[in-house]
Amino acid sequence: MRIVVYGIIMLTTFSCKAQEKVTLSYVSHQYNKTHNKSFLNNELTFLKGKDTLKVNIKVPFDETNAQIVNQGIFYNCHLKKDTLYTFTLKKVCITDIPEGFSSYYKTNMIPDKKDCSKLVEIQKNTEYKYSGNYGKYVDINRVLYEITGITPDDSCFFPH
Repeated sequence: MRIVVYGIIMLTTFSCKAQEKVTLSYVSHQYNKTHNKSFLNNELTFLKGKDTLKVNIKVPFDETNAQIVNQGIFYNCHLKKDTLYTFTLKKVCITDIPEGFSSYYKTNMIPDKKDCSKLVEIQKNTEYKYSGNYGKYVDINRVLYEITGITPDDSCFFPH
């Protein structure tokens, strides 16, 4: 019995999701509409060699005051054009986003039945609310990731 309990503990301890590193050159960003009036998509464009990669961050938008809350990517990192960045990404599910966050992914995305990190977008408006670290969660080709690291990080403001 002890061996079974120990095995379960070890399995759950070491079954964390794999992380991957990707190195990209930052090009630009633009805001696009989403399926929710209280969020905008901050689309970041990167180059990897000759290939273009679009990284999406859903940021709060106060429609009444026309105010975009964009604290940057990860921990308030403001990227510099033509700079090479290495991101550490971890595939996550919507349920991995902390409960206290007002998240577009929780209100306007449905996970795929076979892979919970793959998302299907739905139309749903919510009231404007700013709570959470929006720059840590991104989607690339409708797959949800958590950014767990970025280098260089000299343009970031890390909480203590």
